[in-house]
Formats: sequence, structure tokens, C-alpha cells
Amino acid sequence: MQCSLFSLGCVFCFAPPHNQSNLTALRALKIAQRRLRPEVRAKLLNISSARSNGNLTPQAWRFTFMDPITSGNCRVVTVAAKTSSEHPDTVEAFGSFKTENGDSSHVISQNKLLVDSYQALEKARSTVKLKGVHSAEYRLIQRKGGQEAFWNISFFAEREEPAFTVRVGAKTGETELMGKEARQLESALS
Repeated sequence: MQCSLFSLGCVFCFAPPHNQSNLTALRALKIAQRRLRPEVRAKLLNISSARSNGNLTPQAWRFTFMDPITSGNCRVVTVAAKTSSEHPDTVEAFGSFKTENGDSSHVISQNKLLVDSYQALEKARSTVKLKGVHSAEYRLIQRKGGQEAFWNISFFAEREEPAFTVRVGAKTGETELMGKEARQLESALS
């Protein structure tokens, strides 16, 4: 999924004061939804984070919502937490909705999101040892025809490419180590 920035606006929203340094994806989603018209709030297409810097918890979340009245059919809202502030920044942009790798995304049923980003990280930790991992990149998507939305968490060590990716079901919490290298890693750890 790729959205090009067309227009940009900035507003400050109030976030819950507890545990502000760890802004989870679902807490940030509630902040992002405050920027949207009611009919757009339920049309979440994906959640993503930039690659975290020096830890496994992102400091910003990017939400893409389907919005047919914009020229590009989507609206992007980014929520960034600053540990020194109770007022996370939200940045809103309009863009053009395109799918990545030819896969079709689907509107995510938000009432079925039972596993938050920190819980997905804990599930990943219970699946594979994260020794040597320095950063992570999160992505929540649901494919058309897919049974449930899932978190793809890519973990990085020293290289620019992910060392491995763990997929965690956003409803069931079911985990799966992804890719050929991941299966080799799993075999080596067994």
C-alpha cells in the first residue's frame, strides 16, 4: 500500500496520561479517529510503523483509511508520541490508494482487533528469541478473503533487510514465523 502526500495539516489531540512513553497502535488509533468524519473512522485499511530506532517499540503509527470523497480515495493519519508531552502530534494527509505487490487490502473490522501491538510483540518473543535484534517494523493488514487481520512484525539486526518476520493474528493471537530464513532460524533454535 502506498499513499502519496497531497495535503498536510497538523493538530494536537489529548491522549491518556498513563504510560505515554509506549503509545500502542490501538491507543493511537483512537487518537487518529478523532481527526476523521464518523463515516471514515470505520474504514481502516492498515496500520504501520516506521522502523523503530534502537528498541522494538515504535514511537509513531501511520493509519490509512478509505475516504472516497478525497481525490486519492484514502486519508492517512500519523500519530507520534513524544515522551515529554501528553499531547501526541497527529498529521493528516490525503493520498492515492494503491496496493503493494498486487495484493488487495481489505477494510479491517476494528471490533475484531483484540491483539494490540505490544501483545503482538510479546507473542513474537514467545515464538522466537530476539537476541541480536535492534529494531522492528509493524504492519497490520487484512487481505481480501482473509480470515482475520494480522500483524506482520519485521525484526532487524545489523542488515537493512529484515532478519525475520513474525505474523500474529489480531484476533486469535496465533503466531507464525515467516520466510525461508525464518524456518532455518526456527530449526536452529529447536
